[in-house]
Amino acid sequence: MPDLADTADTPETRLALAPQDEAALPAIPEQFSREQQADFLDALAQGGNVRAACGAAGVSRSTAYRMRRACGRFEQLWDAALLVARTQVEAVLADRALNGVEETIFYHGEAVATRRRYDARLLLAHLARLDRLTQNPATYHAAIGFDTALDELLDAPEMVQHYADEEGDRAA
Repeated sequence: MPDLADTADTPETRLALAPQDEAALPAIPEQFSREQQADFLDALAQGGNVRAACGAAGVSRSTAYRMRRACGRFEQLWDAALLVARTQVEAVLADRALNGVEETIFYHGEAVATRRRYDARLLLAHLARLDRLTQNPATYHAAIGFDTALDELLDAPEMVQHYADEEGDRAA
């Protein structure tokens, strides 16, 4: 048994010395199936939130982003889904701009009051990004025919047969 005091403290040695519990590691799908892709894109179109869409499809964010990088059609549908979600984002923006967000104020670990915070800067930045997507004619037309494209996705062959699994893509 090596003396741990002589071991260099690097990420590799910490990983090697960490207890290996396979049940604690998230399951990685072998492939991002058409059904998962459609579920992801549909959830993304409904709410505009990648994390929530990944949860609805049962895939990690790294798998979704890897698929986006690997497949131009999936990337286009992703952008179209964000455009479809624009109405929802606008509604959230309007609600937060007009009604604010309630925050709880804690003092010494105890909730003592609530306040309303009015700050829509992040959503405004997100809307500006979505506005830039409308400048791409292909994405704009894909958003118009999004429901049809989603149905075609389910009937089409796999968009990408295999994609490389990169180190570190296992975490959501």
